[in-house]
Amino acid sequence: MSVVKVKTQDIPGYLYYTSLAGRKPSAVVLHAFNQKPEDVERYSREFAALGMIALAPRYTDASDGVSVALRALKKLKTLSGLDPEKLGLFGVSLGGTVSLLASTQERVRFVVSIGGWVDLADLYKFLSKFPHGTPQKYIADLVRSTLGDPEENKEIYELASPITYVDKVSGSVLLIHGSEDSMVPASQSEAMYRKLRELGRDVEYRVVEGGGHALLGRESVVIDLTLKFLKDRGIL
Repeated sequence: MSVVKVKTQDIPGYLYYTSLAGRKPSAVVLHAFNQKPEDVERYSREFAALGMIALAPRYTDASDGVSVALRALKKLKTLSGLDPEKLGLFGVSLGGTVSLLASTQERVRFVVSIGGWVDLADLYKFLSKFPHGTPQKYIADLVRSTLGDPEENKEIYELASPITYVDKVSGSVLLIHGSEDSMVPASQSEAMYRKLRELGRDVEYRVVEGGGHALLGRESVVIDLTLKFLKDRGIL
């Protein structure tokens, strides 16, 4: 069956599926910062082709990402062909961060984060060491101009960090990170993995050797790891 792509009106974005009959697993698919739903369409179409329902909403940044993700989850729950016990979140870069944060406010079956950051203060320290003119320094300056200095505004940085709410993250968690990610170091996913393990949670951490930020160009690897993760848990 061919994948159907429908533009959604109430939530800017697209819905992907092959059929809305039955009880299907589903996922909110979240793009990275400065991207749009079309940039993660390969993932959305792949999930739909495998019998899932995928909703890829558009959001601006961390300020509205969680609220958009929660609205997308609620919209999916209104579809007759959805299995509410197999509903999850999948996000790339900032989308991964948003996925983890959203899972603390709405119970989901799974969360997949691709190169998402979990500790904003630690990320800022990493990015701020890069020279002016680099993308890393640009992001560091953007964070500082928005939230202030992490030493002076520690609480704000903590509120924006998924690791602060690690005990509230719901669902089985898959963290995938490129070993050569120079924008969000793999140590971010590793830190979340350790915390979740300490809590006895169902979590996997997979490092893609040689992979860069958001694992661009390695989408097939991400898909294979995600599908195995979902199949191992009876979600697919």
